[in-house]
Amino acid sequence: MNALRLNGFGDPAKVVALVPGPELHAGYDELLVALEAAPVHPSDLHLIRGFYGVRPGLPAPLGAEGVGRVVEVGPGADQDLVGRRVVILPTYEQGTWADHAVVAADNVVAVGDDADALQLAMIGVNPLTALLLLRLPEHLSQGDWIAQTGANSAVGQYVIKLAKLAGVKTLNLVRREPAAAQVTAAGGDRVIVVGDDLPRQLERALEGHELALVLDSIGGPSVADLAHRLRFGGKVVSFGALGGQPTALSVRHDLIYRHVSHHGFWTFNWLRQASSEDINARYREIAGLVTSGELAVEIDQTYPLEHYAEALERAEQYQRSGKVLFTFGDERVTRERLPHLTSGSP
Repeated sequence: MNALRLNGFGDPAKVVALVPGPELHAGYDELLVALEAAPVHPSDLHLIRGFYGVRPGLPAPLGAEGVGRVVEVGPGADQDLVGRRVVILPTYEQGTWADHAVVAADNVVAVGDDADALQLAMIGVNPLTALLLLRLPEHLSQGDWIAQTGANSAVGQYVIKLAKLAGVKTLNLVRREPAAAQVTAAGGDRVIVVGDDLPRQLERALEGHELALVLDSIGGPSVADLAHRLRFGGKVVSFGALGGQPTALSVRHDLIYRHVSHHGFWTFNWLRQASSEDINARYREIAGLVTSGELAVEIDQTYPLEHYAEALERAEQYQRSGKVLFTFGDERVTRERLPHLTSGSP
C-alpha cells in the first residue's frame, strides 16, 4: 500500500513524501477502496502550503476526492458494495492520493460502471460546486444571463455546460486569449478577455441585457464592474480568490439602492450541512450527466503515484490545457488516449 503524506506545510517539493503503509482493512462501518483515479486540485495545493480552510494534523494523508472499487466491507456497512465503483466525497477525512484508502461508508456515493473513471474521479468538487452555484438564486430562469470570472477554470467549464442545459446564457471573463478560445469551444455565449476598459467591454457583450448572477473565483475590481450590470436583487457569489485582491462592491449604488447581495460559498460547508439524501441525489445527478457525455473536462496529463513530484509541479503551472490526475492500475493512461475530450481548463 503506497500513499502520499504531508509532513509539514510549505513547498510541495519539500513537504510531500511517498510512503509505504501497512496492509489496510475496513473497520466496522468502513470500506476499503482500491483507487482508480484521483485529481490534483488548486485546493489540494493550497492545503499543502497551509493556506486552505482545512488544516489537518501532521502527518496527514493527501487527496480530497477520487473514484475506485470497493474491495472490502466492514460488518456494519452495506455488503452489496463489494465490487462496486464509488466516488469518494471530499470531506478531508481520508486521503485519495493512495492506491488504497479506508473510507467511512457514508463518505462514498455508488456510481455506475459505464462512465470514464477519470471524469468520475473529478465530480467530487468542481461539478458539484458549479451545480450548487447555479441553484443559489431563487429565480434563475431560461434566457437569464449570468457572468463568471476565471471562466476557463474547471468550475467555469462545468458552469457553462450546466447553464446551457438549463437554457441560461453565460458571459465569461478570462485573462488571456488562449483561455478565451477554450471557453468559446466549451460553449460560452460571450467571452471577454479583460482589458483596460471592462465597463465598455461589458456593455458591448451584454447588448442591453442585465445579469441575474455573478460567480467570482478571482476577486479584484472586475467584480464591481460586473455587479453594476446586475438586475435589481441580483447576487454576487464569491467561491475563490485566486487573484489575491479584495472584492469591493459599491455600498450605495449596488448593495443599498439596487438590493444586490454578496455571498460567500464553500462546497465543504455544504457537504457538512446537507442531508445524506441530498448529497447522494446531487452526486448521482452529476454522475448521470458524466455517463451521458454531457459533462466532461479536458485532462492535461495523468501520473502514477511514484511520479508525484512531477505531477504536483505540473498542477501548479498556470498555462495548462486541463486537469492533472493520479491514476492507478488500468486507469494509468496518458492524454493521447483522450481525444474525445476537447474542452476544459486547469
